[in-house]
Amino acid sequence: MNHKLSGQNVLVTGGAGLVGGHVVEKLLAFGANVFVLDILVKPKSYFETQKFIDKTTLLIQDVRDLEKLKEIITQNDISYIFHLAAQALVPLAYQDPRLTLDTNIMGTVSVLEAARENPGVKAVVVASTDKAYGKDCKDARETQGLFGDHPYDVSKSAADLICTAYFRTYGVPVTVSRFANIIGPGDLNFDRIVPGAMQAIIKNETLEIRSNGKFVRDYIYVKDVAEGYIRLAEQIEQIKGEAFNFSAGFNLSVLDLLEQISKAVGRRCEFEILNNQKNEIPFQSLNFEKAKKILGWKANHTLSQGIKETFGWYEKYFNKK
Repeated sequence: MNHKLSGQNVLVTGGAGLVGGHVVEKLLAFGANVFVLDILVKPKSYFETQKFIDKTTLLIQDVRDLEKLKEIITQNDISYIFHLAAQALVPLAYQDPRLTLDTNIMGTVSVLEAARENPGVKAVVVASTDKAYGKDCKDARETQGLFGDHPYDVSKSAADLICTAYFRTYGVPVTVSRFANIIGPGDLNFDRIVPGAMQAIIKNETLEIRSNGKFVRDYIYVKDVAEGYIRLAEQIEQIKGEAFNFSAGFNLSVLDLLEQISKAVGRRCEFEILNNQKNEIPFQSLNFEKAKKILGWKANHTLSQGIKETFGWYEKYFNKK
């Protein structure tokens, strides 16, 4: 397939993770030479089960090591960087804020600094999140301020702003993605609502809901996310220095989402509401008109499609010997 990324040397930090695995899959389909930097590859992850380790160059490395990162980019003539590596677990961020802030902020600084010193890098696409907006995140637009006020949220707000600084100060060709809550095959963090629900259904367990079940979140399927990342890299000359929201418009409370999951897979998810979660953002949704208008991007999967494909993957995950 003839594509802008065909034959290009591409580095994906966090490439063995949920989103990283799907971005790697698209890059390989385009004929890119993919280098994956991650601190580990989880057994039975999407990256492993799809055998991407045989099709990429895997580098077990901490993204915060600037000198090693510069060496990797220089020696491998990296042209495009997708920076997805992060400490993304919100509960762990409360337990270990220093690790979260260091990884998410200084990891991003390392990537941008390495790109700043290497003029061969054509694009750096950095993963942010809707949580960077903080609690004022109802139909949030890219022009809003970034006001994260808890460790994970702040780490992403800060990293997001640092990208702006590197573009405006040094001209680094960076763009930022702000995605809604991502669902899809390969999420092994079972304290999240969708993996937890899939596990509960398949293993006939009761799902424990930490919140009151009424908080609303914005959901998007991982393959639509991967397509968004590719669009950002493709159009870097027109969009560098900018941020883009990506959403499918699926705004659901936890209880409504569980109802949709049960309906899609034909099996009820039993649950218990604990209501012991603190500092939850009551409502999160993203306005994604900018991505539609400028990038020509839109989500191509319905919520039901995404749930069914995700459930099929988890059935194989739990039944694989």
